Amino acid sequence: MLITKNKKPWLHSLTQVLSIKNVLMVSICSLSFNALSFASPSDTTEIERPSIWVKNSERAAILEKIQSEPWAKSLFEELKHRADSVAVVGNKKRRNSLEELPLVWSNNKSLPPTLPTFRHKDGGSQAQLTQVVKTLQDGVDCGVLYYLTQESKYATCGADILFTYINALKQMKVYKNGAMNSGWMFPTDHLYEARVIGAQLPIIYDFVYPYLMSGGKVYDLASSKLTDFNFNAAQNVFGTYVWLALNKGLLDSNWPVLESSSLVHNILALDDSQQIKKYIPYYTHIDTTNQASLNTVAKHFVNEGDIWPESFQYSRHVAGFSVYLMTLLDRYDPSLKLGAKYPNIPGAFTSYYNLEYPNDESPYIGDGHRTYKIDYADLENSLLLAMLNNNVQQQEYFTTYLSSSIKSGLYDRGHLHNRSYGASPYFTPLQLLWSVNKIQSETDIDVTPERPRTLRLEYAGMNIQRNINKLNPIKNSLMAFVAGGSYIHGHASGMDMELYGQGHVLGVDGGKGTYRTDIHENYYRLFAAHNTVISNGASASKGDWINLGINRVKSELMEPAAGDVGVSPKHSFSTSSFFDEFNLKAPAQHERTLALIKLDENKGYYLDIFRAKSNTSNQYHDYVYHNIGDELTITSNKQAVKLAADPDRYQDSAKLPWITTGQRGYRHPGWHFFDDVKTKSSSAQQYEATFTASKLGDKNISMRALIPAGLDIEISQVKAPKAYGGSVPYNKKPLPTFLLRHRGEAWTNPYAVAYESITEGEPYAVQTVERILANDVFKGVKVGIKLNGKTLTQYILIQESSEDLYQNKNIGINFKGRFAIVTLDEQQQLLDLYLGNGSYVQYKQHKVSAKPSTNSAYKRF
Repeated sequence: MLITKNKKPWLHSLTQVLSIKNVLMVSICSLSFNALSFASPSDTTEIERPSIWVKNSERAAILEKIQSEPWAKSLFEELKHRADSVAVVGNKKRRNSLEELPLVWSNNKSLPPTLPTFRHKDGGSQAQLTQVVKTLQDGVDCGVLYYLTQESKYATCGADILFTYINALKQMKVYKNGAMNSGWMFPTDHLYEARVIGAQLPIIYDFVYPYLMSGGKVYDLASSKLTDFNFNAAQNVFGTYVWLALNKGLLDSNWPVLESSSLVHNILALDDSQQIKKYIPYYTHIDTTNQASLNTVAKHFVNEGDIWPESFQYSRHVAGFSVYLMTLLDRYDPSLKLGAKYPNIPGAFTSYYNLEYPNDESPYIGDGHRTYKIDYADLENSLLLAMLNNNVQQQEYFTTYLSSSIKSGLYDRGHLHNRSYGASPYFTPLQLLWSVNKIQSETDIDVTPERPRTLRLEYAGMNIQRNINKLNPIKNSLMAFVAGGSYIHGHASGMDMELYGQGHVLGVDGGKGTYRTDIHENYYRLFAAHNTVISNGASASKGDWINLGINRVKSELMEPAAGDVGVSPKHSFSTSSFFDEFNLKAPAQHERTLALIKLDENKGYYLDIFRAKSNTSNQYHDYVYHNIGDELTITSNKQAVKLAADPDRYQDSAKLPWITTGQRGYRHPGWHFFDDVKTKSSSAQQYEATFTASKLGDKNISMRALIPAGLDIEISQVKAPKAYGGSVPYNKKPLPTFLLRHRGEAWTNPYAVAYESITEGEPYAVQTVERILANDVFKGVKVGIKLNGKTLTQYILIQESSEDLYQNKNIGINFKGRFAIVTLDEQQQLLDLYLGNGSYVQYKQHKVSAKPSTNSAYKRF
């Protein structure tokens, strides 16, 4: 329907300040909110609605899709079933439907009711919030069904809901002078409101607009009668949400992306096309001091494969919401070509898979989660975006991936996604409206291809290493990561580590708790919840995001290099470094070398070498390791180690201030949450720490840590808080943990621990681990192995500098470099030489030398 309108100025103060051609960043926070005025339908230029999600010209093709494609017909029937439950006929039923909302009536019953305010003290309940969000989603569904069927019952459903919300909002206070995140129905949380309220109202308006403009009436709760829709009030609501998006929020975070659906939808709901043209650039390329544009967001996607630098669930949301809005606007205005300008944003969806463990779980970093479902709607939008922009490569990839997922039964296009009433815009009907008729590919691809052996995720300071078993990849593969960095929703973790084994992440990060709680802020986000080293009992953070800033973990060496195949099918290693700059007593330097060593298709182990030193006379360092399980036993030479109760050992941090205002102070390093602490006095003896989990399957799964003799340590056993990233049911149980404390520097002679996991009934392959020292300087470890009835010996050589030499004439080893492995059989005959980094490694008369370009080599004998 075409409606002819006259121009009327909108946002007068704003238009006087801004010049879209010249201004790159403009602060509009100081603008007078009351100076805003909004156009009514009778005053504005031509607008045809609907126009946000779809146009009238597309309706016939969508109806044909429903008739011809079984999946589309199924989606239509499910959507119709949802809408039919709320699209009622008759004034009484229309009123009853609206009264499902938590209406707030004033003493003057002639005034329309309002709705509760939420997410603040004395605000509405969670049940009321759910109903408010659900009703808006019902309104969207009804609007879509009206567009498709032209049945008035769907129009009245959507219009009644829209009218009720607008009447409520216009009586409520807009917290225009409040805090950075102040809002409207959500006085202290516009970020939340933008997604669950602001993003939905314009969509309903867009769909029911033709009905309203043709004289359709809405039900007025105050008068119990049908009445005309108030267009002026609606335009004020949309303008207010635009104002809130541009004036509230954080610039350097994911907030602008989370708020952008509200921003764009409300701009497109304005009834003056000239104003729409003027303010769309505030999404595409003009920043304000509170809202970043797509152009700014895209700077985090410079290289192919880049992802948004936050913990993974937030990173995925940024990519998904951005692709959605890019697709929406490229459909709305094909001249924008946003998909062509920013192809690396949809390209991010190819990256998350490569970060995962063999069981498809994700590394736990920051405030993340262990598992994430593939959002096929994001992939469908990415396909459509590629088609709109003639990106042949992405079009072929997403077509083939989706086609292969459908054929394999992983993706069913014929079912609507389950609704969520959490903090997310509602896009579900687009499964029907936007999805292409047929997804067919002449070729199939493996939707679960082999992941690269090594990866570097720079913003998280993460090095990932894998060694994948071909026959039973979930159970018998190895994977580990070392990580640490400062990013939004990141943790002050130090140089963290996770270890995978027997189909599960066994050596786990603590995960996250409930935001703003003591245990979340003073444990889960701090060093003690991670597999790291705490120096001087005082490793800490400062600055950056909510004062959790730490230095990024640097990648010093890695073989294979990120994305490379590697010189050896059995061996890999990484060396990472971390500067504990904000330590509360004295800064400390850390270095971690983590090796993955595969023995055969069923056996392998990890070797962790951790150096730590601090420039203070009373330095000490604690090596911390958490592993899921029902019990932890500590033995030495197969005899139980006697540990004494030590309840005060980690309690000093509990006395530190916790400054909640601005999150400026934490109780570092967080280990006062450890319980049932037991310790053995200092000794240089060897230890075995064995974690056993009996509830991961039919058989017990164990992880054994072998700690070689030769370093004076106090070993402690504790119960740490539950790990949210642990496999069920261990995500609800205390987490067994051991700590190794060495007084003095642990650099010349560092911590050394070999980890191996088994399933009950299998033998351990690693039998012994011994330190290799030369003039009291650590040079590596000697590992005794029993494999399939045969004895093997591995010399794993680790030095600080590429120029360092290690010579042992008695054994016949000569090595120059940083990392190497010499493997001998039971007759001490050479099986293979691995030069991970260095100039050469030699065993007796056999020698391998590295090419200058690689510094690595491998040879079997």
